[in-house]
Amino acid sequence: MANYSEETSAATTDAGFPTQTQSSRNSSPYNERWNQPMEDYDMVDISYPETRTEPPSQQPAWNTVRVPPTMSGPARLSRAAQEQLLADEDLGGPQHPPAEWTSVTTNSSLVQHLLALYFCWEYPTFASLSKEHFLVDYISGRERFCSSLLVNAILAIGAKFCDLPEARENPDDPNSAGDHFFHEAQRLLALEDVPCVLTIQALNLMSIRQAGSGNDMSAWHYARHAMRIAIDLDLFNDDTDEENSADSVHSRMESQVRAATFWGCFAVEQALSLCLGRVPQIDFKAIKVHKPLVLDEIEREEWIPYTDTGLAAHSATRQESNMRLVFNGFSDLSELVHEATITLYPDNPPFTSNKILAIYTKYLQWYEDLPDQLRLGGNSTPIVLFIHMYFHFAVLYLFRHFVNLRITNSPVSPRSICIEAARNIQSLVKSYQNLYTLRRIPIFVPYLILGAEIVRIMNMRWWHDDRLENEAADARGCTDYLTELATTHQFAQQAISLCNFLRHHWEIEDAHNTDPTTGYRRERTEENKKFELALPDAKTFFRPDDEHLHHHEQIPSSNSRRNQAAPGLGFHPFPFQGDPLRKLLAGFKQDTDRGAFEALRKELKARGFEIL
Repeated sequence: MANYSEETSAATTDAGFPTQTQSSRNSSPYNERWNQPMEDYDMVDISYPETRTEPPSQQPAWNTVRVPPTMSGPARLSRAAQEQLLADEDLGGPQHPPAEWTSVTTNSSLVQHLLALYFCWEYPTFASLSKEHFLVDYISGRERFCSSLLVNAILAIGAKFCDLPEARENPDDPNSAGDHFFHEAQRLLALEDVPCVLTIQALNLMSIRQAGSGNDMSAWHYARHAMRIAIDLDLFNDDTDEENSADSVHSRMESQVRAATFWGCFAVEQALSLCLGRVPQIDFKAIKVHKPLVLDEIEREEWIPYTDTGLAAHSATRQESNMRLVFNGFSDLSELVHEATITLYPDNPPFTSNKILAIYTKYLQWYEDLPDQLRLGGNSTPIVLFIHMYFHFAVLYLFRHFVNLRITNSPVSPRSICIEAARNIQSLVKSYQNLYTLRRIPIFVPYLILGAEIVRIMNMRWWHDDRLENEAADARGCTDYLTELATTHQFAQQAISLCNFLRHHWEIEDAHNTDPTTGYRRERTEENKKFELALPDAKTFFRPDDEHLHHHEQIPSSNSRRNQAAPGLGFHPFPFQGDPLRKLLAGFKQDTDRGAFEALRKELKARGFEIL
């Protein structure tokens, strides 16, 4: 442990994450790591007028807008870049009508528009497809790297970034955006006899789409199905030099597509495993496949916001896309998330503080090693902002189970790190809102906001850490962001309900107007009524435990003290998710069994933890 402490100290003295005041610093290396204060992030506000919704009278006809030039496929690239990506592929020939890839619409302009929205705002973090190879066949009509199933899965996501009635199954219901494309993808999936690489790509997109729709159980099912097929097809075992081998069974194009498919599939499963407390299917040590090829010509292409009104014309919006660097950096971060989940959630071997701290150090090193193109200040594309949010979310979820414990012989404070991570996520979301609004944001962001807001709510109720006290002055906090997202992200609606529920349960808001019997305010606002928690809904792992449910239903608890006390050692509001402390706490009743308490304390000490 001493050696590890020395290593951590040496690794965390170079770059700082300054807090607002010296008194708000603590002993956690997490606070002394970053290159730029979060208060500076809050000052970033380019406010591109072209990215925001214009009045209907000022909007051009959506089917006349020009899509990004990158949608033209590899034909836009130099011959040298084409050779690296496609070998001797012929890019000539007639173009395939876009609408023929789906039976949902005959409007090729709509199909092209929704695809462009997906590639602008969501791609490439969780993407299990290679855009350039996909576009080759999408344009030509071939089915090596494109299929109707895959196109419909992409359209189901792209429609979430679109305000047009044509993008909705029910023109009057924004929540139905993309539903008709998703249902078509489900129909086509059921017809597949032999799964292939394209099946994996579609399943991963369907997983992300379901996560954003609030059906995280379905998202988990699709992600697991995709990884199972990827393992069966041996995608993880493609040797780095396979495409150059005389014995290779895959062409250069196939090898690159298989690599992109695997790493996108890997990233999706790790993200959901982290959120839900599940163990991934694959052993990282077995992975041999290389990361996708990075081409400078593609990296230097401009990213420009694209909406229903077309491309933004403001010069400040022009930034290098760095698409493959983002994807590879996100894949590297997903490797660390994998290590975290297999450390926290399996029964054997048991987690220890040394293992947690070792992963923490790797997280910090990943951040320090980011290339300049992915650092904040030099790049503010939506995907770069998202990858920074996801990093802080991963750190938060590494320590969230241990907020009421102290790590023995270490300056690292799990509670302090969680508070700081929550603050960072909130600041990054604010910066994103200032730049682009939250109308078009990666689908997974509401999960990150919820994780941060739960920490903030706990701080308001019990910890009162001054780094979040300013945020606490605004009782709504991150709920403002979730409300802006809720019109098109159903999980954001659920997250608002959960946050309102926890505030009621812990009596945070309007205590002077609270019924002492139920803990509820006597009068609920229309907003709270709008986002009532659908407790019978079995589509989500984000459901409170039975004791919480009784309180939500305004049934007085048989254990009123539990409703008033601070969260115990095993605080975990969603019992359908994994919890590394659950088995340790099984059968233990706080303050009632001294012998059991001593046994628990000794077990925690053996693992490098102490009770606060």
